[in-house]
Amino acid sequence: MIGRFLRPSSAFLLFAAAVMTLAPAIGGAQEADALYGKLGITLQAVRQGTLGSCYFHATIAALAKTRPEALRNAISRAPDGSYRVHFVDGPEESVYPADIDFGRAHSFDHSDGNWVLVLMRGYAQRELRQSLVDSIQKSAMVPIFARPLLLSMLNQSGSLLVAYDRAIREVVNQQGMLDKAALKQKLAAQLSLLGIPAAQAEMLGGFLDEKGFFDQLAQTVAQNGEVFGAYRSMSQGGIPMRVMEAFTGNSKAALIADPRVLPDLMRQLHDGRIAMVAGTFMKPSNPAYPGEHESWFVPGHCYTAIDYEEATQSIVLRNPWGRRPDPDGTFTLPLAVFMQGFEFYASSNVAAR
Repeated sequence: MIGRFLRPSSAFLLFAAAVMTLAPAIGGAQEADALYGKLGITLQAVRQGTLGSCYFHATIAALAKTRPEALRNAISRAPDGSYRVHFVDGPEESVYPADIDFGRAHSFDHSDGNWVLVLMRGYAQRELRQSLVDSIQKSAMVPIFARPLLLSMLNQSGSLLVAYDRAIREVVNQQGMLDKAALKQKLAAQLSLLGIPAAQAEMLGGFLDEKGFFDQLAQTVAQNGEVFGAYRSMSQGGIPMRVMEAFTGNSKAALIADPRVLPDLMRQLHDGRIAMVAGTFMKPSNPAYPGEHESWFVPGHCYTAIDYEEATQSIVLRNPWGRRPDPDGTFTLPLAVFMQGFEFYASSNVAAR
């Protein structure tokens, strides 16, 4: 019985020691002037890669249009050559040149410059960190008295999140699902590269066997599979509201069919008071709709809302692919046509902070 109560504390101490001793492994060569490219932080610079990450890219494009300074201020360069990604709340996340190289090599992003990919990796690690925090708070393995210290240590560690991020990218499947055994193996390898002793690495991997720990992590990855490299189909992507909240601290969403919200929403869009994205129906109520609008319509896809033209009652949108329609994915729809094809919107009050 005594041993039963000692084991969690021992595991906690090993975990704490591992978190405190993690050191970054930096690789890849990136020029400083490659961060913002030729176009800088602009809507036109954002181009989605081959992943189904429209929810992330469309949202970043909306913020680039309305609050470019917020995105620029979210990125800073560290003395060790890595980038730090700052969010409205929560700790900063570390992004290393090797991970930027990986994202480029695997077509995670086609934007001009590396800033979108840096934000993408930082956001992925933020989601992981929150998942790990939730798991520890609910854990039966970590003593209640020890949780505050462990959570504090976790919030101070960037390299642990990098290890998880890299391990997940290696094993996530096309549907955003994880295999526990494969993840444990890859996590052990990444921790070894970071110089973590085998006993501590084994303990960190052992957390994945605890009831609820892996399930929580797998759920987080499933909800955000694209930013971890899941090449799954559109309409299965993450939540634009969470991306907005990460960088602005506020968001809201509603169905576009609600006539009470649309008029004021369009005025706010035109005045530049909100960043906004909109998502299409998987199957519009009019079966002919996809064919009538094949030059731009993609089912279950997220678009950036750019402007509203009161005189013509029309909305300007952009496909984060940077195409369809050519040359850069930008097109204009009558408001009535917009309402027939789009199911929901998400917005952030960019003047709130």
